[in-house]
Amino acid sequence: MDDRQKTLDEFFRNNKSKRKKKEKDSKQIDEYFNDVSQQKSKKTFSDKVVEFFRLISFKNKFDENKVSSNKKRTEIIKSTHLRKRWYHIKDYFIRKFSFEAGVDILDDTSVLFRKNIVIQNIITITNIVFLLFTLIGSDGLNQRINIIVTFVIGLIMVIAGQSIGSIIKEKPTTLHKQQMGQYLSGIYVLMMAIAVYIKLRLTLGDSLEGGFFSITQAGYSLIYFSLVVIALYQDPKLLNVIFKITIVAMTIIHVVVMYPVYRYANDFVQLWDYIKGPILTDLILRTLILAIFMIGLYSTVKISEDINIKRKQELVKRRKMEKDFKDVVSDVFDVISVYKQRGEDIAERQYAESAKRVAKIAGELGGFLGYSSKLCQEIFEFSTIHIDKRDILNVDEYDSKEQLNEADYKSIRQKTIVGSIIIKRLQLDKKAEDIVRAHFEKTVSRDFIKEMNGIQNNRESQVILLSHIYDILRQERNYKKKLNHQRTIDLIKYEFNEYFDPQIIDRFIKYEAEFESTYHDLLEE
Repeated sequence: MDDRQKTLDEFFRNNKSKRKKKEKDSKQIDEYFNDVSQQKSKKTFSDKVVEFFRLISFKNKFDENKVSSNKKRTEIIKSTHLRKRWYHIKDYFIRKFSFEAGVDILDDTSVLFRKNIVIQNIITITNIVFLLFTLIGSDGLNQRINIIVTFVIGLIMVIAGQSIGSIIKEKPTTLHKQQMGQYLSGIYVLMMAIAVYIKLRLTLGDSLEGGFFSITQAGYSLIYFSLVVIALYQDPKLLNVIFKITIVAMTIIHVVVMYPVYRYANDFVQLWDYIKGPILTDLILRTLILAIFMIGLYSTVKISEDINIKRKQELVKRRKMEKDFKDVVSDVFDVISVYKQRGEDIAERQYAESAKRVAKIAGELGGFLGYSSKLCQEIFEFSTIHIDKRDILNVDEYDSKEQLNEADYKSIRQKTIVGSIIIKRLQLDKKAEDIVRAHFEKTVSRDFIKEMNGIQNNRESQVILLSHIYDILRQERNYKKKLNHQRTIDLIKYEFNEYFDPQIIDRFIKYEAEFESTYHDLLEE
């Protein structure tokens, strides 16, 4: 048998045995996964419910995306107009009923002023509801008296609202005025809710039944609503005062308006016979519910106050860090400015011209290394960034600002990024100077070479470094004379080769005539 045929038979025989082994392994793997899937399929009822709602939520989102992508252009335009209109409505309510709309939370006066304005807007809407409740009950009763009572209540609302508003908005705005407006607003809304309930109870409580009886209960709930409005101030001291007033006022209402206990107060036995049973149970339950409700409100307000205090503390720390950050950035920028300052105008101009020569040679060397035009441009810009972007390193414009806004943060961040890039460029500048000086002063060691190679040793940095060393060798320094092109090339080839990738050295040596021509052209400009 031909050896090639034998080899082929051996190959297929081996493949067949491997195939059988794979089939056996595949069966074992299938059995394992079947066993695992059976174990995973055992889900509790709560898991199934969560999975169901997750799938429903995903399906709804998927369907919404699918439908929105298939809408006609006219429908999309119409939807856009409706969305804009809805956005304006939402924005209006946010401006009217938002506590922290452009308010510095560290300024207690401005925060309380904003809260008073928001509560006044809420009370305006609440007054309308109160008037609607007071108008109920005209049919079957003295309609004239009902209208007079409604007018009086409305007049009280207008006078009280204007008085509280004038206190809140009076200039100069002080914390004392805002606190006075806060307490007056809280007491006003509570007393008005109690007055509306008393009016409903006296006019509808005993004469009408059925659905009309629920109106008095709704009026009773207005008192709880007023407590919620007062809780929006998030002031435990205010709530403490209001709760004391509420307990006294509601106790009087319970035993005078809701159940006229005073009629049976002449005899204790007669009084007990009247209140025992459902009346006593109702009074206890109402008082208990009111107490629990007030405890819940107080706890919520206390938690909110504690959170606000922590937010203020964090904001104070942040403001301090802002100032420290601004000072540090300013100091760093000053150090950079001092470092790159060359003193005289002639030296400064020579330094800028040297940076441009380094940038031009580095860009050309990148092209000879096969870098893209974009990367070559980035190398060129990085080589001159400490010259071109020197004026951006300044934060004096923020010294007069006590608080930085988002735009200031973005601007300082951009300046900081540019500053960090300039620092890296100056580090590369210093590296080139240190390498050349060390070689001319004969202080080079293996540790020195290792240290230098640990500083920005990527290929792009090596391209700029080599271009910079070439320019330094061609220029005069206090520790050396300027060298001609051929001597410079020899030094780069034999003295400075340990700092660069061999390919970079090879490309520089191969196209050294082009670099010499570029250098002379830039010197003559």
